Amino acid sequence: MRIMKKKFTLNDYIDYDFSLIGICSHEEDFKLCFHLNKILGIDFERVRDIEIVLPKQGNVVSFSCFEFNDTEVDMVWYLISNRNPAANLLPDQKQTDYLLRIVGEPEQIDPLEILAKIKELSIVLTAFIIQPQDVKSIENILL
Repeated sequence: MRIMKKKFTLNDYIDYDFSLIGICSHEEDFKLCFHLNKILGIDFERVRDIEIVLPKQGNVVSFSCFEFNDTEVDMVWYLISNRNPAANLLPDQKQTDYLLRIVGEPEQIDPLEILAKIKELSIVLTAFIIQPQDVKSIENILL
């Protein structure tokens, strides 16, 4: 009888200490930021774009990124474009134009309340909660 050794590997650990909301809107990123700032009482600022290298072509592709650091409650908000003419930042979220990532303690915010406010905006076609652990390329938005 032959005993087979089991091989165990330690996968990279991703801490899902954030909420993720997908937003569908045909508006430009700065216009969406303006409206989100008003309705959520935040103050997004443009920061350095997120860049990824496309595996097959080797091209570098950029996605706009906005940030709001709420130091009072130790939370950071990001609005990230999911679209570029060459690719999507999260390929398995093709229907999503923008990603709202909110980093902080889960009990500090209610994602459903934020989602309801976002859906009130006339420039938003739809918005929905995305479960980060279900997204294959989630590392693309981890800043």
